[in-house]
Amino acid sequence: MIRSVYILEKTGNIVFSKEYAESEARSSLVEFLVNLTNFLGTVNLDGKTEFMNLSTSRFFYTVQDDFTFIFIADKADDSAQIEDKVGQLVDIFKREYIELAKNHQPLDGFDEKVDEIAVTMVKVAILGFAGVGKTTTLHLLRGETLPLVHDPTIGVSIKKLPEEVENANIVLWDLAGQSRFSILWAKMIANAQVVVIVTDSTLENVLRSKKLVTLVKDEVPDAKILGIANKQDLPTALTPERVGQILGIPTYELVAIDISYRDRLIQIIRRAILEGKSDKKDN
Repeated sequence: MIRSVYILEKTGNIVFSKEYAESEARSSLVEFLVNLTNFLGTVNLDGKTEFMNLSTSRFFYTVQDDFTFIFIADKADDSAQIEDKVGQLVDIFKREYIELAKNHQPLDGFDEKVDEIAVTMVKVAILGFAGVGKTTTLHLLRGETLPLVHDPTIGVSIKKLPEEVENANIVLWDLAGQSRFSILWAKMIANAQVVVIVTDSTLENVLRSKKLVTLVKDEVPDAKILGIANKQDLPTALTPERVGQILGIPTYELVAIDISYRDRLIQIIRRAILEGKSDKKDN
């Protein structure tokens, strides 16, 4: 995912910057970008976009009309896709904003157009049988008031996280778990980047959920699958480790009615998205 976008004049002055992920060493980063811009002024990229690898990220850069365009992305991201996004940004900037930038005038509306290019939509499907806590998990992820009464999902509920998670707009698909809807599951998980299989941590439910893992592997083999062992506050709950052994997928503990689990769960999903990108690239 794209972490930040910068446009600099050949003098090193920053014309535009947008950061989607916090940086603990921003001053050092800016100094590096200025030095990179100065160096690129001495070479001829011939309009091409090139990149350099750092420990966990990748810097994409191009020079057009005395402006340097830099995208900082995750190392696991597809290079061709990021290069295409750089090209889109350059085209919009040159077509609509370059004269404003040269005259040091405000780039009104440019921020929103950068978001349209940089922000990624990610489909995350939440799958599990009825009553395991899928909808409560959805409310938890969205930071909403948790329901006190179980209200079964009918069909599918599609909602987006209220904030971007490092510029990924995560769209959550909460699939009804009743048996009569099972015929729809394959279609509803289509094109999902991540599938979250939720169990209630009872042995009976975990054993039943094994067929959900098989379904996901058959229908969306490129999706990253993770298990959620919900209702860990109950005395009969199997441990997440045992649930993971039975399902054969990475599994994490959850008490969906406990708001303290929210940030942890978001980070688990974010990591699954990145690992999915990396696995796809390796293959």
